[in-house]
Amino acid sequence: MKKRIFLILAGSIVIVLFVLIRIGVWNSRGGFTEFIRGQRAPSLTIENRDASLRDGAGPACAVLVRIDAGKPVNTVDPEFISFAIDSSQLVGGKWWNPKADRVEMGGGEKHAPVFNFNDPRMDALARGLAPAYLRIGGTEADKVYYDMESDGKEKKAPPAGYESLMNRTHWDAAAGFAARNGLKLVFTLNTGPSSRKPDGSWDAANAESLLAYAAKRGQRVAMWELGNELNLFWYAYGPSKTVSPAQYDRDLASLRALVKKYHPESLCTGQGSAVWPVLGEPLGLLFGTMAPYLERAGKSFDVVSWHYYPQQSRRGPVGSRRAYPARLLEPDYLDEAEYWGSRIVKLRGEFAPGKPVWLGETGNAQYGGEPGLSNVYIAGLWWLDQLGLLARNGHSVVVRQTLCGSDYGMIDQDTRVPRPDYWNSLIWKRLMGRGACGVHVEGEGVSKVRAYAHEAAGGGTCALVINLHHARNAAVSFPGMKEGRVMMYVMNAPDVLGGDLLLNGTKLALAADGSLPAIQGTTLDLKAGSPITLRPLSYAFIRFQ
Repeated sequence: MKKRIFLILAGSIVIVLFVLIRIGVWNSRGGFTEFIRGQRAPSLTIENRDASLRDGAGPACAVLVRIDAGKPVNTVDPEFISFAIDSSQLVGGKWWNPKADRVEMGGGEKHAPVFNFNDPRMDALARGLAPAYLRIGGTEADKVYYDMESDGKEKKAPPAGYESLMNRTHWDAAAGFAARNGLKLVFTLNTGPSSRKPDGSWDAANAESLLAYAAKRGQRVAMWELGNELNLFWYAYGPSKTVSPAQYDRDLASLRALVKKYHPESLCTGQGSAVWPVLGEPLGLLFGTMAPYLERAGKSFDVVSWHYYPQQSRRGPVGSRRAYPARLLEPDYLDEAEYWGSRIVKLRGEFAPGKPVWLGETGNAQYGGEPGLSNVYIAGLWWLDQLGLLARNGHSVVVRQTLCGSDYGMIDQDTRVPRPDYWNSLIWKRLMGRGACGVHVEGEGVSKVRAYAHEAAGGGTCALVINLHHARNAAVSFPGMKEGRVMMYVMNAPDVLGGDLLLNGTKLALAADGSLPAIQGTTLDLKAGSPITLRPLSYAFIRFQ
């Protein structure tokens, strides 16, 4: 009898575990096996940290890159590369501990310093990336109370239920920063539990006080976004605090009425769901929001937005793919952004036809970025590759988390020194135009040589080629492109896990007065059929006239 009971219990446990696993990996890419793989370090390690300055071992991989320089496959916005300042930085809310010495819950456990929007160096750096959208959002956005009567001189606690307070000094600083630097402001409004009435509907009164204040001051807001990652409310606040598609549709209608009243020129859009590598929307079978929200309210969205990080840092309690230096040298992991992005584009086509698609939040690693990885040279291979993938795949804008702040920021928050991905973004903006061209890559080791092309800013065609091989050169030819002089912008580093970035052998750095340097290429006389050689873990922009 005891043996029978034991077998029944054991069998029940196995069945329950099986069901839980099936729920967890429902609609995933790679299933449970890939999830387990994502918890382990990759087999590849980076042994030669100066690899991008050395010739690779053995023969180079011979690759042909064929560019269709005719009609673009997609046209991105002038603000294609945009960036964020987290809501926690705006108000001094809880965010990620710079030490990254333990697991943190929620959106972080250490209060962020209030961002200094009046720093002249930050003005110059932000202006260098204009035109761009400046998104202020993140987990803390759904916990903020707007006190537009306060100037912040008297310290006040937020009302019960809220965790942070935004005063008019905070708001004026952010709005002024955007206005004087050629940025278009996107603001994420609180739609969390603190902003809801007992019946679960959105209480728009506090948001209305902000919209009215901004309108009275003549402050332009390009887009108001209602909430952040509602598909994770079950995790952040508990399953009882999730918001149904029907309720959210009514909430959006309330916001639209406010925007029409106070800011008729502004766009109005819904939340962007968090999409994780491997899993898609976590526990999407139970709490997935993207499809049902768009089905119900897609016509009310001016922009279809989603959020994605390709890996998770050590800070987070849960991760579907943990961050390691060589993790994103695996082409399949890079391609995952295109996989999920294509699904969002398809949903847009079904429920919000004609609306632009944004990757509304992204960074090298979720939970503040991975120290020593998200803020160094090698992260740039991922960043530029993801930009290339999404530009050709129906996306209009990509919003980088963050301009400055934590390990995934493009600028060091303490020194205000640009990190490699700031320079990568600046060079992309200077060279790559709006039209993304079709590209076909052929040859040996083709999966490790990534190639993209755009109509060049100012005329011609600009290609981007990335060599993911850690120990082999890539010999890249461009059949069909006109021979003659091309401009080369070759990027490498003395240490692929360091913070320096070399452009044609010269370290990129601000001038003594804090101004940006000239971005200058070198001329190469390219003969028909002659290859361009890229060393391991290096990349280059090549501009054809």
